[in-house]
Amino acid sequence: MTTPRRFVGPRSGGLFLKHILRKVFLEDWPLKVVALIITFALWYGVSLSSKKGTATMAAQLAFRVSDESVLMSAGVQDVTIRVAGDDQAIDRLFGNDIRVAADLTQTPNGDSILVLTPQSISTNLPSGVRVEDIQPSRFPVKLEAVQEKYVPVQAALVGEPASGYEVYSTTVNPARVRVRGPESFMSTLESVPTGPIDIGGAKSDLTARQVPISISNQKAAVFNTVADVTIQIGERRVERSFELTSGGKRVRAVIFGPRSMIAKIKPVDLKADIVRGESGETAQLVLPESLRGIIEVREVRIR
Repeated sequence: MTTPRRFVGPRSGGLFLKHILRKVFLEDWPLKVVALIITFALWYGVSLSSKKGTATMAAQLAFRVSDESVLMSAGVQDVTIRVAGDDQAIDRLFGNDIRVAADLTQTPNGDSILVLTPQSISTNLPSGVRVEDIQPSRFPVKLEAVQEKYVPVQAALVGEPASGYEVYSTTVNPARVRVRGPESFMSTLESVPTGPIDIGGAKSDLTARQVPISISNQKAAVFNTVADVTIQIGERRVERSFELTSGGKRVRAVIFGPRSMIAKIKPVDLKADIVRGESGETAQLVLPESLRGIIEVREVRIR
């Protein structure tokens, strides 16, 4: 059994103090040195991280606009900001894209002057860095009301069919699309085109699927972005007139159709009927069954 030490008298007081100092500074000294180094390193790191600084840098300006308006123009696209805060965080910002957003959701349509302050903007700056100043802080902006409407889609055909052929008809599906854009643009918009469709040298019908629908105004948007287009192509058509007789009356008839088919038609192939009604007599042309749907009757009148 170990007997505890006792310190009595003045000499004992000195021994006690010596014992305490030995305990504090000499016993386990390697561990205490390590602890001291760690403590110093932590203090030094905290002191460095809390160092403050300022800097001036360029930033890209963006705008938040309400769904009922569109930004037509803004006096500036980039601004210069002065930031302050953690020095290391500021250093890491250089070379990165800094964005500044201005809120226009409450700005009325028309021309106005936008005023920017550090409090009125939002940024993608990291925590510990704040904007102290922004330049330019005043510049003009123009907002315009948004309008939507349905407009026809026009097929943009490129090239010409083969010699002796022509386009009979063009069908677009969907035939109309919804477009959204600035009111001034929408008021003059009558149709939107598809992307180019090449019909060069064609002799028969063509179908182009999923053709892009484009619009020239970047501030407008089309909701249907593709369409299917069918182009009916056939032999070039011509007109030809015939002099017929019906009920003792002379009738002039003009028909329109493919050149080779029109050339083969004879007057005996056509029949004119005289119809009597309250407004007088009128003439009608009766086509053979084989020509119906192919030949167009353009004129029938009694001479």
